[in-house]
Amino acid sequence: MKYRSKKGQLPFVELNGEEIADSAIIIKELSQKFNHDLDAGLTTEQRNLAHATISMIENHLAWVVMWWRTKYPDQVLKGYKVNLQHALGTRIPNGVLNFFFKFAFGRKGSKKVKAQGMGVHTPEEINQFGQEDLRVLKDMLADKPFFFGDEPTNLDVVVFAHLAQIYFIDKEVSYPLRDYMTEHCPNLVGLVNRMKERCFPDWDEICTTLDLNSHLPKPVEETKEEGKGKEEKETEKEKEPEDKDIEKEKTDEKEKDKAKEKESEENKEKEGK
Repeated sequence: MKYRSKKGQLPFVELNGEEIADSAIIIKELSQKFNHDLDAGLTTEQRNLAHATISMIENHLAWVVMWWRTKYPDQVLKGYKVNLQHALGTRIPNGVLNFFFKFAFGRKGSKKVKAQGMGVHTPEEINQFGQEDLRVLKDMLADKPFFFGDEPTNLDVVVFAHLAQIYFIDKEVSYPLRDYMTEHCPNLVGLVNRMKERCFPDWDEICTTLDLNSHLPKPVEETKEEGKGKEEKETEKEKEPEDKDIEKEKTDEKEKDKAKEKESEENKEKEGK
């Protein structure tokens, strides 16, 4: 399983063997490939508003979330219930993996957050930034099911992708931004759940198994008894040719013995004459 694109980014997809990174480029490429534009019904003004809002989310709110992750990497593991051993498909003990994750992710991530500018502020200021972004989204959505009406657009997709990372953090883990969203932005919570049910009806299974294609049919696994039955049949089939060879050898030996007996009798008759 690959965890980074060639550009070192997440998310990324592979389409017909071609790797596509960055969510905006992914959406654009998929829209062209499948001839389906989620923003087809939007006016120019709505498209511009969506573009500006997505820029706010990706270049501001996302860094608020990233700051929290790099500041509290142990809370990230607990909040998202990450089993690194399972996720990475390795037998290295989770204790070792968790230690490495906290050290590498926290240290490298904090440098990026500081370089971006978000990391130089106090925790209180950063949380305030996040709350202000959520208020903007809350006011834009108002009482509509989606930002521009009854059907989701690219803006709804981007908002869901980022807010889901805030809202679905385990309740046992302290996270002020999630608590603010839950208490003061119920319409955003509703949007997240609508998008989840619409796009990921197998959400729980995906989160449990980490199988992104859980909706596809899987080959039926054999039970132990069925497996034993098949093995016995295969063994019997393998034995059949051997048994036939043995029978043939016995038959040949009998025929040889008969031939020898016949030859012996003929010799005796000749001697008697």
